[in-house]
Amino acid sequence: MEIIFKRETSLGLESFEDLGFNSEEELELEISKLTKFRPEFDTNFE
Repeated sequence: MEIIFKRETSLGLESFEDLGFNSEEELELEISKLTKFRPEFDTNFE
């Protein structure tokens, strides 16, 4: 029997479990935290 080591590269196709999250909702919550607009960068041009 031959054992083959195969390493694949994907473009963001990992499951939430592979990324260390318990659910898709948990992953979405963390993504929303990272993409949330930070008020200290708000500039009013009025």
